[in-house]
Amino acid sequence: MAAIPRTRNRSVANVLDLTDFCKGLAILWIFLVHFQGGWFGWQGVHIFIVLSGLGLTYSCLTKAQPGQRSIQWKTWFLKRFRRILPAYWIAIILSLPLLVAFQMVLGEPLWIAPVRSILDLLLLTNVFEAFRGGATGAFWYVPFIIGAYLIFPLLYGWLKKFSHWKGVLSLLLITMAIEFLYRAIALYWLDGLPISYDDQRFLDIFPSSVEPLDRLPDWFFGFFQRRAPFGFIPSRIAEFTLGMVAAFALMQNRHRVNRLLLNPLAGIVGVGIWLLGQALLYVGLWGWIFSDFVIATGLILWTLNLAYWLQQGIPQVFRAMTYVGGCSYYIYLTHQPFARGLRGVEMILNEGGILSFTDALVYGLCLGLAAVFSVIATLVLMKFDQTKFADGLFDRVFAVIKTNTYVPKL
Repeated sequence: MAAIPRTRNRSVANVLDLTDFCKGLAILWIFLVHFQGGWFGWQGVHIFIVLSGLGLTYSCLTKAQPGQRSIQWKTWFLKRFRRILPAYWIAIILSLPLLVAFQMVLGEPLWIAPVRSILDLLLLTNVFEAFRGGATGAFWYVPFIIGAYLIFPLLYGWLKKFSHWKGVLSLLLITMAIEFLYRAIALYWLDGLPISYDDQRFLDIFPSSVEPLDRLPDWFFGFFQRRAPFGFIPSRIAEFTLGMVAAFALMQNRHRVNRLLLNPLAGIVGVGIWLLGQALLYVGLWGWIFSDFVIATGLILWTLNLAYWLQQGIPQVFRAMTYVGGCSYYIYLTHQPFARGLRGVEMILNEGGILSFTDALVYGLCLGLAAVFSVIATLVLMKFDQTKFADGLFDRVFAVIKTNTYVPKL
């Protein structure tokens, strides 16, 4: 009997199997950049924005197939809010003692910590520049993505009404125009500063002379000044829509789209677009109008291809990063106080920087402790989010909101 030839077991290319890996890479970048700034790790947020648009749209389009019930938007909103808000509320409450400790170390007024926590609970921190950044600066993303949820039915309705390529691309072009116009107004009329553009940019070895305008007087805790305008969905709406367009394409012809996106040439093109976005950070204030969208486009393209390459070549790494991606939201909520705090300890112990083996050991120890504490906090928060208490907390809060506000029928 002739021997049966052995073939290499290769996974079928599927973008949807790679998204958790991309989230894992993104949250790893974000954790590391909060420990050691000065590089492009902050751009991991772009991945979350694009994949949020993709995931929400693909899920809704799947449910909208023939024989499926139409989407009940009230139920949809409640499910989305239940997934993100209880864990967010608990993370805010548990981080308050750490915020107070930071204020004491920095010699700043202690009232800032509870006021900031209240603003976080009310989803209002993004409005005020004075309360941005710091040990819980990452919380800005939650009200931002809730803004995306609130406009999603409108964007999705366009996709359903004009469910052909001309209509879908029109939606992308319209949201690009909205994003670019909004960012131009924020930059040139509100002295705006895109999030993480203050001290991160691309790499420290490429210093930038581009600075935001400083023509308006500061007032009322920086209300809608500097970074504040960029904490709202219009500043990144095209990134979110880009993910929606990808979901529409996958529904139309998954095999063709997977072949188009997952190949070496697409990965190289993605790196090129991503580097072009980095260049826009340095060319002048006008470059900041377009930079986030260009960075997001290239970044999602090459990270998907990196994920696919590792899925085929080093599956152990792929599976590990995919697991991290599945926990990414909880890591996002818990990591920053530990990363910032232990980085501060490291800087005190290594006053002159890393100049010896002992300095490197201290640096590695502080980084490791930040990771360990973040993992423990993540596991605790995940466990809490699965309890009946979390369900009850959410139900009680929304019962109070419902009895005190008018909610129109969707």
